[in-house]
Amino acid sequence: MNAPTQFSVAENANPVDTLAEADDPRRAFLRARWFQASNDATLGTVIARMPSGRPLAAIPLVTKPVGPFRVKQVAGAYWPFRGAPIDCTARVDDLAEALSEPATAQALGRAWRIGPAIADDPSLVTLRDAATRAGWHCLEREVSALYCLDLVALRASGTWPSTKGKQKDRWRVRQLEKTGPVRIERFTGLDWTDAKRDAIAAIEAASWVGQLDEGGDTKFADPALRQYWERASQDRQIADMIRGFILWVGDTPAAFTFGLEAGDTRYCIANNFDRQFHKFSPGRVLLYHDFEDAADRGFARIDWGLGDGGYKSPMGAHAEAAVIDLLFVRNRLLACIAAPLWKRGGA
Repeated sequence: MNAPTQFSVAENANPVDTLAEADDPRRAFLRARWFQASNDATLGTVIARMPSGRPLAAIPLVTKPVGPFRVKQVAGAYWPFRGAPIDCTARVDDLAEALSEPATAQALGRAWRIGPAIADDPSLVTLRDAATRAGWHCLEREVSALYCLDLVALRASGTWPSTKGKQKDRWRVRQLEKTGPVRIERFTGLDWTDAKRDAIAAIEAASWVGQLDEGGDTKFADPALRQYWERASQDRQIADMIRGFILWVGDTPAAFTFGLEAGDTRYCIANNFDRQFHKFSPGRVLLYHDFEDAADRGFARIDWGLGDGGYKSPMGAHAEAAVIDLLFVRNRLLACIAAPLWKRGGA
């Protein structure tokens, strides 16, 4: 079998982009720039190929600490899920053979990690099965549950959003208008500006998350994460997937949504609101606007990521799948030693 190619994404992005386009459309954002945007000097990509040279999978890896060790892990933003682009027509046996090639095994190393990942994602299942056949022992731990909205079913029910809910949101807007004119501004990765990103950062800074001691999980108030999204959007195809809204009260940005659209899915990556307006729930008003806009444009589902169903469920979300973290270990003894620590979340 031909040896796989290992290279920096910056040197040759084409195989990664080709595989992203051959993967499930919901994973179309897993392009070279998605990984390169991490700006991590350790980034390198293993391409698993058929003997003919046809690429089957790209595994972009960066080296990160896992407990006391440094382990290679699939690169990319924390959410949407971390994934490796795979030709969705690839057979497990063929991919296993490609991963078994000595140069590939050496490039992946004794251990490598992928997560958070969606447990029932077909591309992940293919990669996991192939890696297991190729000699890696897969250690799994569950991280959380994935919350989604089935927009088709919700629309078909005729009760979403409820009449009462819509009336309540109109009341909320009227209350906000007592402070200043309310308007909703759309942006995409093709037309967003520094000013729009500044507005989102201001909302995050004024939100409950931004008031946490260490700044919380902010996407634009955190300079490093903001730069990640700015770099990722330099790929026009990724930029075209980025879409969000800002709700303004007068000249004050009061709430935002930010996400990606791929295949039939809108990924809700971040949303928040300025705490000074909390009595009138501008975040909820804008989320319903975002979700209805996605439904109007033909998207079938909202992927709302991990976590708290307490406020997601009343808006129509349900727990859809487990989200897992996988560690692939080459040596059986090492896998046995690592398994208890990994499953406890201690690494």
